[in-house]
Amino acid sequence: MHIIEDHPIIVDGIRQRLRHKQDGITLTGSSDTIEQFLKEANPETFDLIILDLWLPNRDPFENLKLIRQNFPMKPVVIFTQETNSYWIKVMMENGASAYLLKNAERREFNETLEKVFKGNTVMPVYSLDKTAPNANNTLLQQNYFLKPSERIIVVQLANGASLKSIAKNRTSTVSAIEKTLKKIRTNYNVSTNPELIRVLMEQKLI
Repeated sequence: MHIIEDHPIIVDGIRQRLRHKQDGITLTGSSDTIEQFLKEANPETFDLIILDLWLPNRDPFENLKLIRQNFPMKPVVIFTQETNSYWIKVMMENGASAYLLKNAERREFNETLEKVFKGNTVMPVYSLDKTAPNANNTLLQQNYFLKPSERIIVVQLANGASLKSIAKNRTSTVSAIEKTLKKIRTNYNVSTNPELIRVLMEQKLI
């Protein structure tokens, strides 16, 4: 299998989880970025892709889309600390074969990969926990879902980024970012960006 992950310590941790003679699973390669993966990865050397949900300056949905377009026969396992049910829903509905948390026990990790290797789709059990924060029934009550690209803009704004820096990061213009934020504010029935951030945080959407 091949992992796309920008933190070497995570890659090393996965190597340590795998004991080839016992598990029959081998990490054959790793990439720091989507660009590096698409340019250098040899599909003949792996049967499965592990994808970090949050790669720097990248849209998670677009990352998955690019992989599915270029390697349609290779199953993708999302590997992340993100427990927001929105991202579980988006990734699973758009072609991911499994959604694994980075703190998953070794047994869960290996069993999930084994099921995916056999052609199965593995839904995360924790996404069905109705007592968890931001449970699916909360999301289903909303009339509008943030798109992955919109969520990234709002998260950057919530973290103190200026519209100018967001635009530069997104290879866009300030007016385009302002237009996107206005659309989101309208959909969530708020008039200011601070109010929008507060609402989204209360709903645990960011």
